Amino acid sequence: MNATPSSTDRTPTPNATGPGIPDPPLPFTGGRIPASEDERRFVERRVLQQYVVAPALSFAALLIGFNLGWPRLAAAGVIGFGLTALLIGYRAVRERRLMFIRGALRTPREYRYFIYEGFAAVPYGLSYAMGALCLIVPAALFINGTSLERMREVALARPSLLLLPLGPLFLFHGLGFLMGFGRRASSIGDRLWIEALQLPSRLGGLILVAWAAALLAVGAVEWIEPALFHRWFESIFGNPWPFARR
Repeated sequence: MNATPSSTDRTPTPNATGPGIPDPPLPFTGGRIPASEDERRFVERRVLQQYVVAPALSFAALLIGFNLGWPRLAAAGVIGFGLTALLIGYRAVRERRLMFIRGALRTPREYRYFIYEGFAAVPYGLSYAMGALCLIVPAALFINGTSLERMREVALARPSLLLLPLGPLFLFHGLGFLMGFGRRASSIGDRLWIEALQLPSRLGGLILVAWAAALLAVGAVEWIEPALFHRWFESIFGNPWPFARR
């Protein structure tokens, strides 16, 4: 079911699908090009805003801050990247759709933008949000006076602070792969073909979910029972965790 855009977008999502052309490379299948010129203009504005303008401003702040020795400006650039990812995630969850640009400038404009609609956009959006938090939190701590060395020491001493946020990021991304953006099949053979196209992405999704489960399990053990984590580590590697607090 197509999602309804926000009232500020002023561009309805049509029910009709546009002309069919091959999807971009995996992991995504089941996308469509805009079904009308109005929708194409809307998608173009959205894509440029999310993937060009906002990242360019964030990168400029990061680069200027790094080159001029203004670390807080560089950290603000990192926060800008995080806020951009958070916006993409929010829209993906709210509207249940993702939009991307494909090809190069030589690609005809009407075939340059792709829309992926369906519930799979929700876990993808949540993975964007988790990635955003992984950028925003340390950058905000740095602006508030916490040094990078101090953050590194704390994270290595308590690895659960890294593992527990990364676990959901891998989990949501993997769930998005597993759900996929399918299209309505016209026959049994077409359904089998769609499933075959989505098989590589679903295999990748299973791998990501397995990684997520491992990260969450190890992170939870280290958070709740750090002594047990250290015993496990020493039993496997023959040496104690080298970054533990003395």
